[in-house]
Amino acid sequence: MDEAAKDVEPNLALRIAASATTGEAATGSLKTDDRIIARVTDGIYREPWSAFRELISNAYDADATSVSIDCDYPFFKEIRITDNGNGMNRDTVAHLLEHIGGSSKRTSQGRTLGTVKHDDPTLSPGGRRLIGKIGIGLFAVAQLTQHFQIITKRRGEADRVSATILLDTYRENTLGDEGETYSSGSYSVISEKTLDVESHGTTIILMQIRPAIRKKLQSAEIWGAIEDQETDPDVGKLEIITPPTFHIGKISDSGELVSDANLPWSKETSEPLARFRALYEAAVRTDRTAREQANLAHFDNYLKMIWRLGLASPLPYINLDPFDLTGGAGVEVYRLANSKKGACEHVPIGQGESVRETLGVSADANEKFSIFIDGIELRRPIDLPTSLVLKSQHSSPLLFVGQVDAKFSRAAERRSGGELRFDAYLYWNSKIVPKESIGALVRVNGASGTLFDPEFMNYQVSEQTRKKQITCEIFVHKGLDGALNIDRESFNTSHPHYLYIQQWLHSAFRQFANEHKRLGRAASARTRVVRETEFASQLNRYTEMVWEKVRGSEFTPPDFSQSNDDSGGVQAQVGGHSVYWPPEKLVDQSGNRSKLIEAVSVILEAYGVLDRLDDDARGELIFDLVAVLERAA
Repeated sequence: MDEAAKDVEPNLALRIAASATTGEAATGSLKTDDRIIARVTDGIYREPWSAFRELISNAYDADATSVSIDCDYPFFKEIRITDNGNGMNRDTVAHLLEHIGGSSKRTSQGRTLGTVKHDDPTLSPGGRRLIGKIGIGLFAVAQLTQHFQIITKRRGEADRVSATILLDTYRENTLGDEGETYSSGSYSVISEKTLDVESHGTTIILMQIRPAIRKKLQSAEIWGAIEDQETDPDVGKLEIITPPTFHIGKISDSGELVSDANLPWSKETSEPLARFRALYEAAVRTDRTAREQANLAHFDNYLKMIWRLGLASPLPYINLDPFDLTGGAGVEVYRLANSKKGACEHVPIGQGESVRETLGVSADANEKFSIFIDGIELRRPIDLPTSLVLKSQHSSPLLFVGQVDAKFSRAAERRSGGELRFDAYLYWNSKIVPKESIGALVRVNGASGTLFDPEFMNYQVSEQTRKKQITCEIFVHKGLDGALNIDRESFNTSHPHYLYIQQWLHSAFRQFANEHKRLGRAASARTRVVRETEFASQLNRYTEMVWEKVRGSEFTPPDFSQSNDDSGGVQAQVGGHSVYWPPEKLVDQSGNRSKLIEAVSVILEAYGVLDRLDDDARGELIFDLVAVLERAA
């Protein structure tokens, strides 16, 4: 038997061989190799903030109202995550350790283990829509460390369970012989009695943080590049790396603090939410005349992590929920059509009435969930201004709101993914700050593993200027989670739910762009009328002044009128004189030119110039003077 045959289940091999004579196909269920799970536990996330995001999601799914993270910054030697969620008992901990990738969430077994609502396994025991589903969230810590401890307790039970876990680094050559189960690491668990029966929650202690992660959180690569350029005499001006304005301090290679922190908040700011507000203001602060948009480039990696965790989590908004904008606030609201070629419609919002009340939409912001990181209380760092950030021909910001409930009734659920339901908005302003908020962000059950996508799910139409003036959130209340890849940071782009949202978003952007163009044309027309009116008013005042100076105040300026004649020319009257323009001399006389012709005619009449000329000569003179004035302007 060759090496490949050793990896095939013998019984299946025999059934395949038998099919040659019986004509009956061998059937069965696909099986996953242990190496897949081993690889997952070795770390699948790209950035440290992603690992923290998953641990926060676990706490949320356990009905926690508060999560506290102590990062031990700027050294990051040990990190502690504590929540007041439901906690775990010994059965739940045992299942967790022995079924990596086999989460009890969304299963009937979760009812027994107390990880889901008894009558609905898609909800937490407290009724929240679950974020996690496949049981690898805890092993997000493999991104940060291989050595950690879980201390957990469930309310109403006397046992507190403590598990110390040591993960192995995945290597292909550690696999054993055929049939041998691969171990992702080892654990040591102990249960102890406690008198505080009503206490509950979980603490995860991350020990011996990976050196590369510590350097990442300390922004070592940024500070190192700055040091290198200081000693490089050939560095060009365009190559200069600017130190982050706000940071937690600079750490030397030996682990010593060599530069004090410069945080967005003052030392006197102790209120956790005030600190996050200071962080937000530092990110969006920009000179209204600045050519560059405000962005997060002036934050170090640690502060960027805090921003991204606030953005990704099911938290309240820093100020106002986008759907709580009210009539009279200064934002014009439109309802998006769901048909492919549909058009949006303007929706008048009553004074004091909210977008949520008028259109029945929700942003999945959980007012009963809080995250604290090193004394900072996080919020969703999104606030939609109710006035224009920069001067524009448009009079106000625009909010385009959509709502979808797609049943996919024509396809089997295993192929379509089942029902898809979401609310969304596209918000336009003359400038979006910070720059990282440009694009579309998809939230599933209130949480997001992705950042804003500035390409709007690969929208191909060339709308580069408008793309930079839109921020969009899509709140998926049901569906799409099947399209999330295992790291929750990207999507399976061939999944029916993803394709539906992509098509909907492109249609929504087209509707916005068409309305934005229409409003722009209307604004340009209004501006042109205003300018022409102002121009005419100024000319009228001047001609009246000239007429009074030359003829005296007892005479009023003569009327000016003109009409087309049968030959195609224009016959005008000013005072008692006729003026004629033949067809070959006829030019556009609309707008400002018409007013100039009238003003020049009246002034020439005031000085008596027209008396000595015939109709054609008067036309020539007026035409030439107007042409000179236009060229001079």
